[in-house]
Amino acid sequence: MLSKTLAQLIERKLTTAREIGELTGVAPSTVYRWIRGESEPDFNAVRLLVRHLHSADCVEAILAAFTAGSAWRFYSLEAELDVNADGQINVDDALDSTISAVRSASRSLSAVRKASLDGVIDTEESIELVALLNDVIRQCSITQQVLVHMSEARSRRKLKLTK
Repeated sequence: MLSKTLAQLIERKLTTAREIGELTGVAPSTVYRWIRGESEPDFNAVRLLVRHLHSADCVEAILAAFTAGSAWRFYSLEAELDVNADGQINVDDALDSTISAVRSASRSLSAVRKASLDGVIDTEESIELVALLNDVIRQCSITQQVLVHMSEARSRRKLKLTK
């Protein structure tokens, strides 16, 4: 499935074998072996592709192909990382998002306790509980993305200093 996905992405001109090779540290000939199904990229190669490809469509297609038929799932989250709207993405944003996640978790746990005391969780309560838990996941994902952004920014600064 991943071989077909890579072939389609190249065919649709969303990326090239050369770009895939550069991002994963392999020769274009290796990429063509992946496409022909003669070999498969390892987890690290897929991770590098997902992390560095510029096209969100490419990233989603690769993740869908990579996780197909497995218990793994991925979620695409478009979120503003400048949580506190101060013009910077920093530790304060990670903390604010984490605080929101904890509040959402508290609300969802309280709702689960209330529902369990009642003995029956009706459809409306189930939908509300799922929405609360989805909010926890969203806030945790934002925190994670902020931390990754900060780490990548720090790495870029280090690279610039070594020139």
